[in-house]
Amino acid sequence: MAESSQAIQFNYMNFIKVFMKKKCNFFLILFTLCWYKPAWGLSDKLEIVNAIQKSYESVLTLEAKFEQKTFVKMMNRTETTKGSVQIKKPGKMKWVYNSPDPQILISDQKNLWLYLPEEEEATKMPIESVYSSNTPALFLAGQGVLTDMFNIVKILTEKEKFVAIFTPKEVESSLSRLALRVNKNNYQITGATVYDVLGNKTSIRFRSIRLNQEIPESVFNFKVPAGVEMQDFTPNP
Repeated sequence: MAESSQAIQFNYMNFIKVFMKKKCNFFLILFTLCWYKPAWGLSDKLEIVNAIQKSYESVLTLEAKFEQKTFVKMMNRTETTKGSVQIKKPGKMKWVYNSPDPQILISDQKNLWLYLPEEEEATKMPIESVYSSNTPALFLAGQGVLTDMFNIVKILTEKEKFVAIFTPKEVESSLSRLALRVNKNNYQITGATVYDVLGNKTSIRFRSIRLNQEIPESVFNFKVPAGVEMQDFTPNP
């Protein structure tokens, strides 16, 4: 049986401290968006969100380059990182941050790994404690339904893009708002913006997107390199 929710939350907070200390920029996901056309009617909003869900459900694998901008309120600073991502449903992801601080983030559907090659450090934690606090990650990993997790606030449009704005249904969520950027023609997600309750904002935009290409399972199998210090927050057997 998994550890208690209290223990999981304790592990999660320790893990987040590690992330903040190393300036890890995971998930998703921001800079302020200004769009031109206001909200759609309820039936139209549901139709668009259902189309986004249906489109993403058709995606079994995703590979892309990305640029991520993160505003950290405590430091009053925005950091920009670039890299690549590979996603294989359900629940497998690999994010490689190339600059300015190289980092590798891997989900193997059971555990989440953060590897900092320049500092020779690796951190491991159970994936369910991340997903319980990160519903955008849950959706991207193919393990969630938008209308189950979020309330639809409004749909905005700019040129060839829809922007769907959501708030979490979970009362105690650390997320305050989610914005998905979607191609109007095929409802493919091209970016996301996350606002948290602490005032931090993260934006990610994808490019060179490749869908439903074969990704080897070995991509998501992380082995701690020799000489690397490891912190393990997974429960003991």
